Amino acid sequence: MALPARLTAALGRHPDDLTEDDLQRAVDSQIPESVDLDWKKDFYPGTEAGKKELAKDVSAMANTAGGMVVIGVHDGNQDYAHHLDPVDPVPGRGEEWIRSVLANWIQPVVPNVGVRVVRSAVKEGKIYWVLTVPPSPQAPHAVAAPGNDYHFRVHVRHGTTTRTLAESEIAQRYRDRFQAAFDDIDRLHQVSDAGFGYLSGYLNSTAHGGSPPATYYPGWVSLTAVPAVRGTYPLTTQADRNAAFDRFAKLAGEGVTTHAQPERPVLVGRRQVRFEGIPSGQLHQDGSFYAALTMHLQGDQFDSDGPKRLSQRALELDLVTLVQAAAAWAAETGAAGDLMLSAALHRFDGNDGPVRLVVSESAFQHGPLMPLPATPAQTTADLDAIVTDKREAVVAACALVSDLLADMGAHQPHVLTPEGDILVDRLSTDFRQSLTGWDA
Repeated sequence: MALPARLTAALGRHPDDLTEDDLQRAVDSQIPESVDLDWKKDFYPGTEAGKKELAKDVSAMANTAGGMVVIGVHDGNQDYAHHLDPVDPVPGRGEEWIRSVLANWIQPVVPNVGVRVVRSAVKEGKIYWVLTVPPSPQAPHAVAAPGNDYHFRVHVRHGTTTRTLAESEIAQRYRDRFQAAFDDIDRLHQVSDAGFGYLSGYLNSTAHGGSPPATYYPGWVSLTAVPAVRGTYPLTTQADRNAAFDRFAKLAGEGVTTHAQPERPVLVGRRQVRFEGIPSGQLHQDGSFYAALTMHLQGDQFDSDGPKRLSQRALELDLVTLVQAAAAWAAETGAAGDLMLSAALHRFDGNDGPVRLVVSESAFQHGPLMPLPATPAQTTADLDAIVTDKREAVVAACALVSDLLADMGAHQPHVLTPEGDILVDRLSTDFRQSLTGWDA
């Protein structure tokens, strides 16, 4: 789960992985409360007031910068981690109760709240609760008692406390939400246009002698991604960019294939990491992403003057890999919320003629002759879901490839399903062996 990077730096570990020893170190270091951190001594009562307090704490975090509520650490009435005081488990008021309260008392529901128990090794039978709250693109979130939709309050974190927004401030938050949707679209176009410009320049360049790369690789598939809640990643110096490149290369190698792993050298870019080769792309400091891979666009061995043939299976698998790589980078920067995705097919051989989809080299029937789609395909997916479940990446890629293939006369993807499956039995041995992150 993407959370403020400050929390990881302060606690020495990602909040999702905290242990009792980490909490003790927080006490020893007297880590203070802040806009994104709230130490609490007692668990929430089961009363209406207790439910309201839980909803208020979580919604205020989501409405501000995201953060974490830790129950079982006393602040000593001094707004810092004073001493550990784990609580007794309360029958009937566990994770399910917490999530039920959040679902019934907050409008709209805050997505992707983390709820976990840390068991005490020092005091047997006692526990800590850790609630992690990502910043929300659906803010403002209001607190209202179930069935009382006309009497609600919107809360935000203010330093170490929580305050209620005035009506004019609430109105501004709604304007900000709607404006953010337009900003996301503008940012998607900006990242896509810049990425395509770099790709075109690379493919048509003869700087290294010989023919330009487009001669050998005329067909490309690109993916642009922009997170709803932007992240931040230091990319100012060459050392920053090298470190980001190395980290992304590792993350990209953990997808269903390794095709999204970039090649060196790391190139200079304004607030971004750039790389050329296969793939070519840019990693932006706010978590936005652009990358392009070569398509299997080949001539017909029986008709050298005939139309090019496009491998549908390779296209589908490459889009899954690109979606995973985009989500991994966005999460690495601390981005959160939805991930807006746009996929496009490109030709750089100066030929706008039709191509023929080929689902299998041994298939008797091939698709109709159709030009590559002129319009990109777009979809929106949950960033945290893609990062934690590879099937969600398949779902997102399936939505993108379905739209692209529909423009080329294909009824549906060949190996991807809307439920998140890869139909491995439809892959040849070579394709199966390329699946590094999927049971083949």
